[in-house]
Amino acid sequence: MPSSPSWLTSPQCSTSVIQSSDTLSTAIQWLRFIFLSPCPQRLLFSTIDALFLLTLVVFSLRKLCSRFTSRTNPNSSINKPLIETNKSNFRVTTWLYISLALTALLSICFSVLCILAFVQGTQSPWKLAEALFWLFQAITHVAISILIAHERKFQAVTHPMPLRIYWVANFIVVSLFAASGIARFITVGGDFDPAMKLDDVVFLVVLPISVFLLIVSVRGSSGVIVVGESELGTNSTISQVNDPNLLDSSVSAYARASFFSKLTWHWMNPLLSKGYKSPLKMDEVPSLSPAHRAKIMAEVFEMNWPKPEENSKNPVRTTLIRCFWKDIAFTGFLAVVKLLVMYVGPMLINSFVDFTSGKGSNPYEGYYLVLILLVAKIIEVLSSHHFNFHSQKIGMLIRCTVITALYKKGLRLSCSSRQAHGVGQIVNYMAVDAQQLSDLMMQLHSIWLMPFQLGVALLLLYVYMGLSALAALAAVTAVLIFSLMRTRKNNTFQYFVMKNRDSRLKATNEMLSNMRVIKFQAWEEHFNQRIESCREKEYGWLSKFTYSISLTFAVLWSMPILMSALVFGVAILLGISLEPGTVFTATTVLRLIQEPVRTFPQSLISVTQALISLGRLDGFLTSKELNDESVEREEGCGGEIAVEVKDGTFSWDDEGDNVNLKGVNLEIKKGELAAIVGTVGSGKSSLLASILGELHKKSGKLESTGRIDGFSEPATERNFRRSVVSATVALSRRPFILASFVLISAFNSCFQSLPS
Repeated sequence: MPSSPSWLTSPQCSTSVIQSSDTLSTAIQWLRFIFLSPCPQRLLFSTIDALFLLTLVVFSLRKLCSRFTSRTNPNSSINKPLIETNKSNFRVTTWLYISLALTALLSICFSVLCILAFVQGTQSPWKLAEALFWLFQAITHVAISILIAHERKFQAVTHPMPLRIYWVANFIVVSLFAASGIARFITVGGDFDPAMKLDDVVFLVVLPISVFLLIVSVRGSSGVIVVGESELGTNSTISQVNDPNLLDSSVSAYARASFFSKLTWHWMNPLLSKGYKSPLKMDEVPSLSPAHRAKIMAEVFEMNWPKPEENSKNPVRTTLIRCFWKDIAFTGFLAVVKLLVMYVGPMLINSFVDFTSGKGSNPYEGYYLVLILLVAKIIEVLSSHHFNFHSQKIGMLIRCTVITALYKKGLRLSCSSRQAHGVGQIVNYMAVDAQQLSDLMMQLHSIWLMPFQLGVALLLLYVYMGLSALAALAAVTAVLIFSLMRTRKNNTFQYFVMKNRDSRLKATNEMLSNMRVIKFQAWEEHFNQRIESCREKEYGWLSKFTYSISLTFAVLWSMPILMSALVFGVAILLGISLEPGTVFTATTVLRLIQEPVRTFPQSLISVTQALISLGRLDGFLTSKELNDESVEREEGCGGEIAVEVKDGTFSWDDEGDNVNLKGVNLEIKKGELAAIVGTVGSGKSSLLASILGELHKKSGKLESTGRIDGFSEPATERNFRRSVVSATVALSRRPFILASFVLISAFNSCFQSLPS
């Protein structure tokens, strides 16, 4: 039997290792050579990939041809799609998302390995075969990712059979690769090709993923589950808006666009073409996708609000994460892809310089380099634009969701909560705090990507510039320390700016609400001085905040130039050879460092402002609400009593011992005219507010029969009743008008009761 290195580490597809006259021994050596030797393994794996891709192409061409040749028999099996569809209501489990994420991760890894293989050169047949092998792997897993992504669109309950067969074969071959790698490590050690070592590490990492995909193929379920109408419950509306078949033609094309259309922005072409020919009218502008409308987003927000038993300290942050974690994770994935392909260009500069100077040994190396650079730039542009689009989309969705939640909360505030959160503060929550959360989405991923981006850049600098990269590391460390110190200051300034802004708006609203009294008493100058003092305090803190930010940006925008001069100066002192390829690469890498260094302080400021806004929103959305149970409402028309109060004790204060109304006994029959007359401050408004349930009921019983027709939501009904109460109170404060109204009503009733 030959030594292990001859068949475990040989990249040649040679059968010279099979030297045995015994039939059984020859068969064993053939099996060992086919399944454990590097070259036949890659040939076997590439063959499986090619067969799978060929199957997909054949099925696609067959379905395409069937549209033109099989229209006479619509029930023919050839007309059935590759992915079986089900137009019932459905929901997607985590199995589909995990399968798609793992497949996309494999496609990215294999694409990176393919690019590295072509960059290293294809002079020898083994390197060319290795590069083509990774190319087959990348194309296959990209096709699988697209196929799984379309399963949700077509509501496929099971994976296609070719895909399940491929996953089983993929697990077997990956297991053989992993077994070969372990055998090489045990028998040979580390004395073999480094590229083969990388392959062994890759397939040892891929093996757990293949095990999971094998489980998915055995289960057969794609993760799309058909849901009956009885199981939908409160989620039926949310589920139906995601069905493209139920959408109106006036809805934005983004709601019905396919994966390819969203990837290439093709869904915008009809609108842009129409707008180019003639100015768009209001009825020609498509409406928003139902899944993105404020009504649906408000329902999702309420469904994900933490339950009381969870004792969440940050309910708004928890709810927003539950609502948008998938979108945030997707934008993070796009940011990682953009970051990875961003460094392909600097890594290729040295290869371009060597090739143009005649150092390249392969005449086709230039084509490979140009093709790799072109693909990298296409991926970078697509990922960058989609990152910006989806980040802004998430920001707008968060803004409309928070504003809707704030508006609904404002309709349910109790008396003490309404005093703690005035109208000016609520407007500030909607205008400022919601916008701060929206702006955060563009800066969120820069926080955790910045160390990784700087680490890769400094590593490349060390590879090309040697120890002079330590100067860049020292400069970056100094900048980060400076940024953190200034951010703490900016946090303090921002807090006091928001606090004084709330005070100014509160004072302004109080002054405008009581302008009649102020003008009557000639207090204009006094209140003008109060408003001016609030403005001066706010202006002072805003000036400090602006000057602090200006200082931070002045230092940060000057650092890249100083960093470049520092790195090249240290390189000259150390005697490092500055060749053209090295200089161009180092300059490009230093330019890439500028973006994270400049955006990091702004990202910290955005995060700081968002955290302050989240704290303010937590305090408002968790404040006390009106207790709907204080008023016992009886539906129906039975009985004679419309409103009844027995021994009622009410207070405007929710927690204190103060009592505004005590021992109230009131009975109003249906169809009876009732009026409340009293002097100013006698409690007319308090009595009517207690009947509406806006006062805290300490004791007693309050019953109200029926509900105003045409209103289904208590908040809307409460607003309508509040307007009726305001009119009644205004009328009750004019005794002569009220007396006339009562007399006219009485005479009218008398005349109607007389016999004709």
